[in-house]
Amino acid sequence: MEIMEKFEMEVRKLFSHVSFHPLEIKLYSHDISVIPGYLEKMVSSDAEVIIQPESVDDVREILRISGEYSKPIVPRGSATSGYGGVVPLKGGIVVDFSRMNHFEIDEETKTVKSEPGAIWWDIQKEARKKNLSLRIYPTSALSSTVGGWIAQGGLGIGSTMFGGIGENIEEIEVLDFERDKRVKKVRHDNLKYYIGMEGTTGLITSSAIKLMDYKEEIPVAADVKGVMEAVKIVERTKPYSAILMSSEFFRMMNEVKGTDFEEKDILLAVYLEKAGLDGRDAYDLWNDRFYPLRIKKKGPSLVSIESLIPFENLGSYYREIKKEVAADHAVQTYFSKKEANVIVLIPSDERDKRFMKDWKTAFKLLKVGMKLGGRPYATGLYLSYLSRRIILDYDELLKFKKKVDPANLLNPGKIFPEGRVPMLMKIAGLVI
Repeated sequence: MEIMEKFEMEVRKLFSHVSFHPLEIKLYSHDISVIPGYLEKMVSSDAEVIIQPESVDDVREILRISGEYSKPIVPRGSATSGYGGVVPLKGGIVVDFSRMNHFEIDEETKTVKSEPGAIWWDIQKEARKKNLSLRIYPTSALSSTVGGWIAQGGLGIGSTMFGGIGENIEEIEVLDFERDKRVKKVRHDNLKYYIGMEGTTGLITSSAIKLMDYKEEIPVAADVKGVMEAVKIVERTKPYSAILMSSEFFRMMNEVKGTDFEEKDILLAVYLEKAGLDGRDAYDLWNDRFYPLRIKKKGPSLVSIESLIPFENLGSYYREIKKEVAADHAVQTYFSKKEANVIVLIPSDERDKRFMKDWKTAFKLLKVGMKLGGRPYATGLYLSYLSRRIILDYDELLKFKKKVDPANLLNPGKIFPEGRVPMLMKIAGLVI
């Protein structure tokens, strides 16, 4: 009996929810990103099977069978990121955690204990019933999973006040090829081996996340003259969340949605219970926060780049954006505590030769951002060659990876570069 046939028979016997169907395999071998076709063929491969575990025991079995048959594991949430973090480099097993979606809210400790496949907004709706609320959540909260955003190391709504997801986790439970682990947040260092590591050092099976008492959200819109004025407002008024949207963003939104937003640079600052800024009510903008990529309709494709830039260098970065991006574009900036996630959106068309040019422009902006002390929002597969330069304690993390995953079966090629992907990206002239 051939090894692959034996592998398939054992997988079908062990798990209730599996698929070897070619169409599903193809769909599960991509994320939301669109990269030039010739590159995509060279930097990734299709999965061999999709498994949807229903329990921690199922996850243990996936690890066992992965080791026995030397099949890589690619953990997957909702695939709402676009850096190739859930794209198989060497085929293998895609683990779709969507069926592990149970969560429980502890009103006394103000925490939620969640399985990795739970949807952020499902948690938020349940928390509101108990007069509690998430402290932070992604802009993709309507579909994004808890485990996926932790593995991404996310910043999002609420990060202006509460920081990134790592600052809001009390405990996680992880499985790797060594053993089950429970990691408590005694020091932030305890979690650095997993948060933002894209499943390369272990599969997160549970997490305990801080909640806060529910407070009324008061969104205020203020016209600003440039990003540095927005920074001053954020530092002075200390909002719960703050987003700067460019005039070009509103122009595109008006074209796509038929709205009549004023085409100005506008800071949307959200306060809890009491407004900290004189401005106009902005409930329409706040209610629209989950749809930042609607301008994709103007494309039909969308090229984007996300860079985390220190506050003090945002002015310089915005000036470089104006210089580098000649085509239609929009900018949204999400403020965290001391840095901001600047998202540049360029409507494009993957069927047209301009698509490659727009992609290169996006990577020029990444290079500029790094020169200004910034870093990409994530590395995934496509930017893994930058990890050593931008990740603190990289060598320590690599040593840990080799200890818990000696055969390199946990999401290979992500965070820790390997194979021809780094070389190909450099040859393509897309990166530094």
